[in-house]
Amino acid sequence: MNIKFLLPKARAFIEKGKIPKRASQRFRGLVPLQHMLPTDGYIDRVEEATKDDIVIMSKAIEVKDFLYLKNKGIKFVFDICDNKWRMGKDRQKNTAIMNAGCLHANLITTTCGQLKQKIYEETGKDALIIDDPFERAIEEPTFKPHKKNLNICYFGGRKSFWLVNWEEVIAGLNYVCKQLGVEYTLNCITQKHLIASKKITHHYYPDGPIIMYEWDYELQKQLVSKSDFVLLPVPNENPLVFSYKSPNRVIDSIAQGKYVITTNGVISYEQFGDFIGLGSLQRNIKWAIQNPKDVISKIKEGQKYIQKYHSPEVIAKQWMSLRDKI
Repeated sequence: MNIKFLLPKARAFIEKGKIPKRASQRFRGLVPLQHMLPTDGYIDRVEEATKDDIVIMSKAIEVKDFLYLKNKGIKFVFDICDNKWRMGKDRQKNTAIMNAGCLHANLITTTCGQLKQKIYEETGKDALIIDDPFERAIEEPTFKPHKKNLNICYFGGRKSFWLVNWEEVIAGLNYVCKQLGVEYTLNCITQKHLIASKKITHHYYPDGPIIMYEWDYELQKQLVSKSDFVLLPVPNENPLVFSYKSPNRVIDSIAQGKYVITTNGVISYEQFGDFIGLGSLQRNIKWAIQNPKDVISKIKEGQKYIQKYHSPEVIAKQWMSLRDKI
């Protein structure tokens, strides 16, 4: 059996030499595929699948896609990486897709224990956890903040960015940086930056050192690499959505040798508590500035952890093991 990830519209990016913007297509498909069998791959549409395939279905799918595969006798896995039950503008449709996928799938996979529990609560079905890998090469840990200016980087999807309480975050940055006697620059990279920048500039910080960038795969790498640390505040709104998120942003930042400072709210982040600053942004920024050698040690230990549990090779083996489970 061949494993085929259903990645709608990904081919259009790949054939142009571009990286797909949808993170789930990379973490839950393209990255592990680099270490899987040559016969494994991805498809754009369910109609491309054959009875020799096990199709991995995640996002941008409809109920009719599940039914098509079932009627054709093609085995498929429903990979759930977000809580979409009764969520979003079209709540009924999202819930119907989630329930249909869980009902008809030969196997259900997910990203973390919290979603595994949610799936069981909603459907009574068990799910197999397959972690997200890091997608960038491991880099030497660095933490040498300039004495007069902190270079901070935030990256995340449009919704993650939009729902962050930036007024609160920026007030905290202003307070702690004033205490430390430093200035700061906050580089934010996300989708649809023109819309997002109106929010952060006009509503929350009319005269601050915020620089907005529209997401680009290589640009994200550059901004993270030159930053002193990565700031990932968790949105206060829609906690039922964000509490189930994968830790892929934390994992990828650690891979790039960067210290992560984040707030509470994403349960999967807690397993990295020994390697990141989790909780109060102000307290963790102050601690990091005052303990640079300890920061480096934490990053190094974090890299050991993700290489053991989240390398693309390790995650590829988890996906390939599905052949024995179906």
